[in-house]
Amino acid sequence: MARPVPADLEDALAANPAARERFWSMPADRKDAWVGWIERARLPGTHRRRIAETVRRFSAPGVRAAVVETQGEAAVPLPREGWAAWLIGLLVLAGLAAFLVWYTVYRHDDKSKPTAVVVVAKATVPKVVGIRHQSAEFQLKEAKLRPVVARRAATKPRGIVIGQKPKPGATVPQGTPVTLVVSKGPPGVKMPDVVGLAAADATRALQARKLTVTLKQVASQEAPGTVIAQDPKPGKRAKPGTTVVLEVAKGATAVAVPGVTGQLEQQAGAALRRAGLTARVVQVPSSQPDGTVVAQSPAAGQKVAKGSSVRLNVSNGATPQRTTTQQTTTKPTTTQRTTTTPSGGNDYAGVRLQTAVQRLVQGRQQAIVVNVPSSRPVGVVVSNSSAGSREQLRVSAGPNPNAATSVPDVTGEDAATAQQDLQAAGFSVIQVQWPVSDTSQNGVVVYETPNGQAPDGSAIVIYVGAVGGG
Repeated sequence: MARPVPADLEDALAANPAARERFWSMPADRKDAWVGWIERARLPGTHRRRIAETVRRFSAPGVRAAVVETQGEAAVPLPREGWAAWLIGLLVLAGLAAFLVWYTVYRHDDKSKPTAVVVVAKATVPKVVGIRHQSAEFQLKEAKLRPVVARRAATKPRGIVIGQKPKPGATVPQGTPVTLVVSKGPPGVKMPDVVGLAAADATRALQARKLTVTLKQVASQEAPGTVIAQDPKPGKRAKPGTTVVLEVAKGATAVAVPGVTGQLEQQAGAALRRAGLTARVVQVPSSQPDGTVVAQSPAAGQKVAKGSSVRLNVSNGATPQRTTTQQTTTKPTTTQRTTTTPSGGNDYAGVRLQTAVQRLVQGRQQAIVVNVPSSRPVGVVVSNSSAGSREQLRVSAGPNPNAATSVPDVTGEDAATAQQDLQAAGFSVIQVQWPVSDTSQNGVVVYETPNGQAPDGSAIVIYVGAVGGG
């Protein structure tokens, strides 16, 4: 089957009518031979050259007379195939193969001959110190260099390049790695702001950051237990394990209540004002002269917050009544009298100290604890007696009491801190609530006993203020 004439060949023949007429006047097998010769071209350039050669040959002078001959034989011969080109190509390939064999096998046999010189493109290292590492990496890649990031703590903000190697301006081959030292931010832990928090909450917040906490009690008008200052300051950075000193409010300045029992109301009020306290006068019946202070609360010597009020029971001149109940029965006859007196007259001998203190609190009395040698068990009341508005409890310290040590003065401290200080000094603690009207004394130790010195390991009673306490 005859090959179809390619479109590009037909276009080239149409541009030359003489060549077209002579081409189409040939027998079909000759046209097919020319078409085959053109299509055997492997490359597009060869294909175009063979079309141009066909048009040139069929447009040459004298071709028309030779075209029509006996039995349609055309006299325009086909160009010969390029066997010479193929031969040259084979020779070139053989030479290339021989070169590759020499290069890989025999090239290193002669050490005296110089090796091939490879020319590598160069690049200049840009200056990237002081900028963010993303911008630095972009500039290095634009310069055909390879960024390598190393991070370490520094005073510069996080992500800023603080060093580079090679140095700026150096000329290096393209693709050379450039080390960028990038800041991880300042070293250590950022100090939180704990001023205004409760001491316990502030301690937890600091310990969570692996910091050590030291509490320092200071006098303050803030609520007891509140952090009023810290060192280091908020925002500073410190290494893990650094000690943070917290100044914690100890409460208002404590003052000793002056003894005003037996004085006239005006004199007692003036004495309290000089001590920074106020008087709250309650008129009571008494055999004492009218206007005389017959009792006070808190008692003389007790430490209270400055500005606290002191209750003064002042005689109104009326004689106190005695209530007598008489019950009579027949066969036999029994008479029972019950007399109400200012003192309860309770006997606490043989009672544990804590139980005795609780009973006294219920009767609105405080205890004065005195440790004495005794064969009774340690901590048991040996005897008791009235001491003004308080009850003195002599408590057994055992037959051979421990050596006496100083008792820390914890009045004015919050209950938790006071207990911690006393236990650290080697004492046990009995804590009871004492009703107060001054809100500044709420939760604060208003009285402790014994004070001064006590046997090592003995119990210290602390009275903690409770506003509205029963």
